[in-house]
Amino acid sequence: MEKMRAAVLKSVGRLEVEDVSIPDLGTEDVLVKVSACGICGSDLPRILTTGTYNFPTIPGHEFGGKIYSVGSKKYNYLIGKKVAVNPLIPCYHCEMCEIGMFEQCRQYDFLGSRSNGGFSEYVKVPIKNIVLLPEAFDDKAVVFLEPSAVALHVVQNCRLKFGENVVVFGLGAIGMFIAQWAKAFGAEHVFAIDIDEKKVILAKQLGLQNAYCSLNTDIKKVINELTEGVDFVAEASGSATAFKQGISLLRQSGRLGLVGRFISNVMLEPQIFEKILRLQLCIQGTWSFETKKFPYSAWKQSVNAIVEGKIKVMPLISHTFPLEKIMQAVKFMSDRKNFYSKILILP
Repeated sequence: MEKMRAAVLKSVGRLEVEDVSIPDLGTEDVLVKVSACGICGSDLPRILTTGTYNFPTIPGHEFGGKIYSVGSKKYNYLIGKKVAVNPLIPCYHCEMCEIGMFEQCRQYDFLGSRSNGGFSEYVKVPIKNIVLLPEAFDDKAVVFLEPSAVALHVVQNCRLKFGENVVVFGLGAIGMFIAQWAKAFGAEHVFAIDIDEKKVILAKQLGLQNAYCSLNTDIKKVINELTEGVDFVAEASGSATAFKQGISLLRQSGRLGLVGRFISNVMLEPQIFEKILRLQLCIQGTWSFETKKFPYSAWKQSVNAIVEGKIKVMPLISHTFPLEKIMQAVKFMSDRKNFYSKILILP
């Protein structure tokens, strides 16, 4: 049986690169040769603290490449095509799937956490989960389709309207994309906020001119000078401080969109809770990304926006590592001693 190199998570903290069998394909599967796979912030706890849903597992869910082989001859025309991979595999049978809310599927599978993912040379992917890309699409840019679709879901799920004023807290990949999407959707002002000055500089390189470091800027003063209030705040940092500051910035009937994940309790002072009540604020959670293809495909919207330059991705790549050094990359991220933006594994 043919072999491939893969980073296999055998237990918490044990991610080992070794030879494994290239997976067999079903008739509705394709084999994707991975060009690049991003390390998501959610991959760190999977690898280092919580583990995946079963062991052994090959992590990695932000990936793409070219179709190397197919499980049925009727799909031979796809061989060699460049693709991104949607890692969410819905059951297609539960009541959430029946109404097209696949991200809320109750029995879903997921490449990189429940099934084998992209930290490998090849990945078995259901044909429904491939997203065809233009041949000129950059091999490294494929990793950004998943976080871009996540960010697009936030903007659409929170009903962003043309001309609104927006604040985004947290300038990781998701926050950067939320801010760019808000700008593309016609927001009047988009304020991109982080505590890391280097991320603020990077945001400005992406065209987000109203980017500020909250440690040395009075954010509320800046916003009050330019607007009459904020309509939508996206909290993408997982910070309780940003959560409460976001509420304090909202005007009447404003919306707070949550996508950052908290790791500790969030306590609300009575005056913050009172503001939620009196100004009739809406707090909206957003999970994953939209998978439905009608009336639009969030993934194809992301492809088009990247191709057209409305969403910029390449400046976000700060480091690349070969597969053999993946634990070095994971430790580099978890140590937080040096600046990084998006780290890619190149199998």
